[in-house]
Amino acid sequence: MDKKNKIGEPFFSRYELEEAGFASLGKNVLIKKNVGIYFPKNLHIGDNVRIDDFCVIASTKEPCYMGSYTHIATHCSILGSGGFTMEDFSALAPQVTLVTGSDDYSKGSLTNPMVPRDLADVYEARIILRKHVIIGTGSVIMPGVDIGVGSSVGALSLVNKSLKEWGVYFGSPCRKFWDRSKKVLDNESELWDREKS
Repeated sequence: MDKKNKIGEPFFSRYELEEAGFASLGKNVLIKKNVGIYFPKNLHIGDNVRIDDFCVIASTKEPCYMGSYTHIATHCSILGSGGFTMEDFSALAPQVTLVTGSDDYSKGSLTNPMVPRDLADVYEARIILRKHVIIGTGSVIMPGVDIGVGSSVGALSLVNKSLKEWGVYFGSPCRKFWDRSKKVLDNESELWDREKS
């Protein structure tokens, strides 16, 4: 097994990924060399996963999960200590931010990571993106949000509450505009059939 990629290769080699110390690592995982992943011991990665340029993933306390056939596009950030779950076939478009811990600015608490935690007021909660969820460019997902199976969030949306299944949502704060087609389930079945043959 090659310990390093050839010069100019944009992705970490399999050896480099295995040496990083992920909690689990599936097959066909592509992570660009300019991605910052902090505390990889907390990150479980499924099969057929890609993380593109200039992303930052940091979870200092809770386990994090990326299912199979998931994608994080360029310049995304997943921050905080609340943890996150991306189920199979979920994806983040460019510049999406998942915020799993947020300071409460209304009560007079101190803020930022350099102050003692007992003088701050940080709300931390897991973000869950269910199967076939897609988050549009520049959107922000707040702590504790659970986005139902098959839902999509349009670009530049603020998601500060959980969303039901199979909806198309957008806005700040986002709201549902119509239902999303379930044809994606037929395509998923076709993919599994191809993998079996």
